[in-house]
Amino acid sequence: MTLFHALGPFASSGGVVAAPGMVLMKPTSIAHSGTSATLGANGQVTFTGVTSLSLNGCFTADFDNYVVSWQSTTGEQVNFRMRASGTDNSTASSYVRQQIAASGTSVSAVRITDDKGASFLSASTQAAGSWFSIYGPYLAQPTATRGVNAWDSLNARINDQACTHNQSTSYDGITFFTNVTAMNGTLTVMGVRS
Repeated sequence: MTLFHALGPFASSGGVVAAPGMVLMKPTSIAHSGTSATLGANGQVTFTGVTSLSLNGCFTADFDNYVVSWQSTTGEQVNFRMRASGTDNSTASSYVRQQIAASGTSVSAVRITDDKGASFLSASTQAAGSWFSIYGPYLAQPTATRGVNAWDSLNARINDQACTHNQSTSYDGITFFTNVTAMNGTLTVMGVRS
């Protein structure tokens, strides 16, 4: 039985129960193609002029679900591949995504099956940000993701991308990459505590 106290939930044994929330995850290492990428002491990754950015050891058995907070200073379609022990998974037709974009008064949608997923479409304006949720990457089961970003193009624009990766593999990392424009910005990975 769990007892609740004015200062928060407490276990019946007298120990404090961890409250739901997010925990900063520090990758064990990063790799990149392009100009530079650095891993900060608190786990924040800062990158400049990179076309790919790999995070190793950022998913563990401690959490089932994760969120990547992304702030960019360049506009680009950011793709991803799940990563295990330093190797990206690029199995053909294993990533399926649905994308909905709303800009001005128009809405468009597309479905794509590929060897990579699309996490979000980042933007270069100050009034912009991206939030990428990853469901069960460390579990040996198919992984689902959802990336949402918004920015001030045409006063308000939203891009929503859901993706499934059908390989029943445990992943400890992820690679973000673009096909054309180099990426500049920062990201943070957080484990979701339920």
